[in-house]
Amino acid sequence: MAPPSSPWLQGFRPVAAPRRTLVCFPYAGAGAAVFRDWAPETGPDTELLAVRLPGRENRIGEPPLHRVEDAVPAVLAALEPLGERPLTLFGHSLGSALAYATARALVAGGGPPALLAVSGRRAPHLPSRRPPSRGLDDAAFHARLAALGGTPPEVLACDDLMELMLPMLRADFAMSDAFLESDPPPLPVPMLAFAGDGDAEATEEEVAGWERLAGAGFTLRTLPGGHFFLHEHRAAIVRQLMKGVLANE
Repeated sequence: MAPPSSPWLQGFRPVAAPRRTLVCFPYAGAGAAVFRDWAPETGPDTELLAVRLPGRENRIGEPPLHRVEDAVPAVLAALEPLGERPLTLFGHSLGSALAYATARALVAGGGPPALLAVSGRRAPHLPSRRPPSRGLDDAAFHARLAALGGTPPEVLACDDLMELMLPMLRADFAMSDAFLESDPPPLPVPMLAFAGDGDAEATEEEVAGWERLAGAGFTLRTLPGGHFFLHEHRAAIVRQLMKGVLANE
């Protein structure tokens, strides 16, 4: 199959006749490449596509977005050529909000995904326990990035690189901070959630709150680790994802 033509989607491995597609949404500050190593583990019948937001990788010259809702129409348009092939949406942290908003739009359009998987993110109706990042000066914002642990120390230590990345990072955090829904209705979609047992950013209880939105079944998997447990447990997460996909086909 030809690679996706949209700048919003990145494929990593050609699949001649895919039966299903796994669409992955990255966390704040990340690009599509964080899911490159997932492709070999999804099996021969599954195409993996990763979402690439403006402001990073080969889209670094584009202005970043500040609201989840601003990304959804373009993601939907990029997915449209896939036709009626079953979709599984997976997102980590900010990516969970993006995956959920995309799933909600697909449901509204009459083509719900086969599975929605969220990871390392509180449910949409739960407010953040941290103050918004927009009020932080650069030093405090830098400290927050360091505390989260997702940015390599060599990147944090490079002033020129941080100056280049700062607008995108601040926009991503603003996007994450602003996504809150006081009373979201359940989606008619099975949901799978992943939590880290040492994740101070999204506790197991907060991740379990997604069950309120699961109108077609909910499963919570808790794994060892902090906020970026998805890197340590990539194989286990992909295995659970594919198990969930097959169970809901």
